Amino acid sequence: MAPGKHGTRGNLKRKSKSIKHPQLSKREKKEIKEFGELDPLSSGVNPKTRYTKVTDHIENEKVLESESSDSSEEEVDAYQQLVASVNGNQHNNIIESDEESEDNEKTNGTQDMTASEGEEDEMEDEEEVVTSGKADDEGSEEGDGIDEEDESDEEEEEEILEKEDVKEDYFIKECDPFVVHFETELSEDFVEGLGKKEKWKREEIKVKNVGHGVLTCPKEKCHLENVRDVEEEDDLKNLYVKHKLAEGVENANRKLCKVQNLKRGASLTPFQASLFRVLNKYQDVYYPERSHLNGEEIRLVYCLHALNHVLKTRSRVITHNTKMKLKQQNADTEEYRDQGLTRPKVLIVLPFRDSALKVVNIMMQLLMSSDQSMVSNKKRFQTEYGDEDPPNRGVNKPEDFAAIFAGNIDDHFRVGLGVAKKTLKLYTKFYASDIILTSPLGLRTIIGVEGEKERDYDFLSSIELLIFDQADIFLMQNWEHITTLMAHLHLQPREAHGTDFSRVRMWTLNGWSKYYRQTLIFSSLATPELNALHNRHCCNYAGKVAVNRKDTRGTICHIVTQLPQVFHKLPASSYAELADVRFDFFLKKILPNHKDPVMSQTLVFISSYFDYVRIRNYFVREDLEFAQINEYSSDKTISRSRGEFYHGRVHFLLYTERIHFYRRFKLRGIHHIVFYELPRYPQFYSEICNMLQDNRKQTDKENLTCTVMYSSFDAQRLADIVGTDRAARMISSSKKVHMFVTGENS
Repeated sequence: MAPGKHGTRGNLKRKSKSIKHPQLSKREKKEIKEFGELDPLSSGVNPKTRYTKVTDHIENEKVLESESSDSSEEEVDAYQQLVASVNGNQHNNIIESDEESEDNEKTNGTQDMTASEGEEDEMEDEEEVVTSGKADDEGSEEGDGIDEEDESDEEEEEEILEKEDVKEDYFIKECDPFVVHFETELSEDFVEGLGKKEKWKREEIKVKNVGHGVLTCPKEKCHLENVRDVEEEDDLKNLYVKHKLAEGVENANRKLCKVQNLKRGASLTPFQASLFRVLNKYQDVYYPERSHLNGEEIRLVYCLHALNHVLKTRSRVITHNTKMKLKQQNADTEEYRDQGLTRPKVLIVLPFRDSALKVVNIMMQLLMSSDQSMVSNKKRFQTEYGDEDPPNRGVNKPEDFAAIFAGNIDDHFRVGLGVAKKTLKLYTKFYASDIILTSPLGLRTIIGVEGEKERDYDFLSSIELLIFDQADIFLMQNWEHITTLMAHLHLQPREAHGTDFSRVRMWTLNGWSKYYRQTLIFSSLATPELNALHNRHCCNYAGKVAVNRKDTRGTICHIVTQLPQVFHKLPASSYAELADVRFDFFLKKILPNHKDPVMSQTLVFISSYFDYVRIRNYFVREDLEFAQINEYSSDKTISRSRGEFYHGRVHFLLYTERIHFYRRFKLRGIHHIVFYELPRYPQFYSEICNMLQDNRKQTDKENLTCTVMYSSFDAQRLADIVGTDRAARMISSSKKVHMFVTGENS
C-alpha cells in the first residue's frame, strides 16, 4: 500500500465514508469533451440524481441552530444537541463533499468529471484501511525535528466524537482531579504566597502499600484529605480513568509487566493502585524506592496517568469545538480556555532507548485494546530503539545490572508521540506532539547554548506533566542536562507557533504554569541532587509528596569476606567546604599509612570524577606508582591497568564509581580498600569489599583492610550501607572513628 495513504490527511478520510461517483460511459465522456457538459436530451439522465439530497439535513441544522441560541434551555437539552450534532456529522461531511465536488465540476469541467478508475480503486483501498485498522508505516518524519507545519492538529480539530465520548466528556464531573486541578483559577495573592516558605506546611503521612512520606502543601489550600480518602477505591473508572484505557490495563499488566498475582476483577496490583491514586490527584511525587523488581509496575502506572491526561485534554478541546460550532456566533470563549501556548503536554525523561521502547510498548497496549486502532511508524521505531543487546552483556553480573542495561542503551534520543483515541503516531514533530520521550542528552542538544541559531525550547513552555524515570541514572550520565532542562521550562515562546490565544488558559498567560505542572520523580536512590530537584523546582499548588526510604540493615550485611572496616568522620562544618576537608584529610591521615610497602595493592574508590582528577594530579606530581580506570578509559588501558595492579607492579589503583556502574568489573589482586567517599549505590560497597575474596591468589586475611571516609552530609549514603540505626548513632556520636568487622567470625 502506498505510504501516502497513511499520512496525516489519510486519517481524515477514514473518519467519513468514501463517496463513489457513477462511472461515465464513453458517450458521456465524449459529450463532456465536446460540449463541456452532458446532453440531457440524449442521455436521458437527470443530473440532479448525481448528488445527495440535502434539504432535510439543512433543515435539521437550522433546528439545531435555533435550539443552541436559546439562552434559557437546560443543560440536558445542550447535551442532546451535542449528541444530535454527532449523529449528523457524518451526513454533513457527505453534504460538504458533494457540494465541493459540484463546485469543482463547475470550475474544472472535464478534468473532475473524468475520474480515472485508478482513483476509484484508491478509494476502495482507503476503505480497507478502515476495516483492517492497522498501519505500520515506515514514515519519513523525524521525531526530533522542530517543525510547525501541524496537519495532525487540524485533523484533531475536525475529528468526530462518538456518542459514548460525548456522554463521558460532556458530563465530566466537577470532582474529577483533572478539572479540579487545571480549571481552578488561583488568585495573585495565593500565587505570591507559594514563593514563601512560611505559607507551606509539612505533615507526615502514610500511603497504603507505598510507604511513609511527607506531604508539603500550602496552608490555605491543602489536599491532605484527598490523599487519605482515595485509599479504598480500586475501580479505575471510578478514579476518572478514560474507559478505553481502563479496559487495556489488565492485559498490559500481565503481558508486559509480568504481573501474575492480580486479584480477581483487579487491573492493578495493590502497590500500583495506591501509587496511581496519589498520581491521579495531580500532586508532585518523589519516590526513591524504585528497583528492578517494581520498575515495570511503576512504568505502567505513569504511562496510564500520562495517557489519561492527554486523552482528557484532547476530548475537552474537541467537545468545546463542537459546542462552539453549535452556537454559530461569537460567544464568550472564557469557558473554553483549554490549551497551552504549545501543544506538547507530557515530557518523559528516560536514560536509555530501551526505556523509551518499554514506555511505547505499554502505551500501545493500553491504547490498542480495540481492533480498529493504529500505530504509525511502528516498525521504524522498533528497529531504532530495539536490538543492540549483546548476549553476554549481563553474564556473571548482578541482577540490577542485567535489568538496567538490557536492550538498547544508547543515551542520545528524542521522539514525539501524537495520541488520539485509537491512534498512536510515532516520530511526530514536537509542535504536533502530545508526549515527548527524551534522554537528558537528547534534549540538551535541542536546547543548545546561548548564541546557537538552531536552538529551540519553545515546546517546553506548556508542559503539564513532567516525569523523570530511573532518575538516579541521570547522575551517572550528566546531571547538568537536568538543571538545563528545568531552567528552560515554561519560558515565554519566541514565536507564536500557530497558537489560538483565545483558547489559552489564563494561568498560562499569567506565567503561572509551574504552579500547575505535576512532576513525578522515580529513583532507586535518595540523593541531595534529587532532593533539591523536588524541593526547589516542584512548586505545584496541589502539594507534593516525598516518600521516605524504608529502614534497612544496610548492604554491609552482604559482605562475606572477613574484613575490618574503619570509618573516619570528617570534621566538615558546611557542605561547601566538604570537598577540601576530605582532600586534606586523605593527604594527611589516610595516604601516609597506605604508602608503606606493606599496604601495596590498594584500591582507591572515588565517587566523583572531579575528586578523581584532583587525586590523580596529586599522584602524578608526587610520582606515586599507580594505575587508573575511569569512565573515559579505553578497553586497552583498562586491561593494562587491571593486569599491572593484579601482578603488583603498581601500588595504587584509582577506580571511579561511574566506570563500575557501567562495567561492573570484578577486580583481582586487591589487598586494601580506601573509600574516598561513600558510593552513591549502596550495593557497590559490598561488591567492592567482596572482591577481596580472591580464590586464585591466597592472601593473608589478617592483612586485609578497608578504610572509609564519611561526613554528616552523607547521612543517607551511610544509612544505606551500615543500616539506619547504626548510621544515626554514628552521625550523632562524638567519636570520630568507628569500626565494623564482617565475615565468618564477626
